[in-house]
Amino acid sequence: MDDRGKKTDALRSWLWVALFAAAFAWVEGSIVVYLREIYFGGTFSFPLVIPWRDGELAVDRLMKIEFVREIATIIMLIAVGWAAGGTPWQKFCLFMIAFGIWDVFYYVWLRVMTGWPESLMTWDLLFFVPLPWVGPVITPVLIALAMIAAGSLIIYYEQKGYVIRWRWFDIVVIAACGLLLIVAFCWDWKNILRIPGNSLYTGIPNPFAWWLFLPVYLASVIYFSLRLYMIVSAGKRH
Repeated sequence: MDDRGKKTDALRSWLWVALFAAAFAWVEGSIVVYLREIYFGGTFSFPLVIPWRDGELAVDRLMKIEFVREIATIIMLIAVGWAAGGTPWQKFCLFMIAFGIWDVFYYVWLRVMTGWPESLMTWDLLFFVPLPWVGPVITPVLIALAMIAAGSLIIYYEQKGYVIRWRWFDIVVIAACGLLLIVAFCWDWKNILRIPGNSLYTGIPNPFAWWLFLPVYLASVIYFSLRLYMIVSAGKRH
C-alpha cells in the first residue's frame, strides 16, 4: 500500500473511532443521569448521598455493579483503539483519542440532556474507583483535549514516515504525571465520602488542588511536545 493509502486508512480509523466515542458518550451520559436519579435524587450537586452503616461505607449490589461498569468502560475504549489501529502506536493513540473524545462529548451530551454542567468550573464526580475523583469540569476536559492532540500528532507523524520511539524514561515521566493528576482528583476523598467521626467533612468540595494539577499538567504537555519535537527534528524515517 502506498503512503496515500496508509494516510487514508489512518484518517478513516480516526473518524470511526471518533464516531464511536461520541456515540458511547451519549450512552455513558444516559447511564449517569439514571444513576443520579437512583442514588442522588436526580441532582449533580454536592454533597453526595453517601450511606454509612456501623462506621462502614454501605456498598449495595448496584454500587458494586457500577464499580465494574467503570472498569468495563475503560476496557471498551482500549478495545476499540486496539481493533482500529494498524500498528502498536496507532492502537495506543486511537485509544487515547477515543478516551478524549468520549470524555469531552460526555459533558456535551449531559448539557444537552439536563442543562448541566452550568459552566466549566462546575464540580463533578469523575470516577468512584477506588476512591471518588472530583474536580471542576474543565480539568478532565483539559486532559481529554491533550490526549486527543497527542494521539493525533503521533499518528500524523508516524504516517509521514517518522520513527516514533519513546524511551523508558519518557514512559516513566508521563506515567508519573498521570498518577499525580489522579492524586489531585482524589486529594479531597475523605471529605467527599464524609467519613464518620469528623464534623469537618461536609461533603462540599474544598478548593481544588490546582497547586498540584496545573504544574503537573503543564509539565506533561511541555515534556511531550519537546520529546515529539526532538523526534521530528531528528528526521528519522522508515
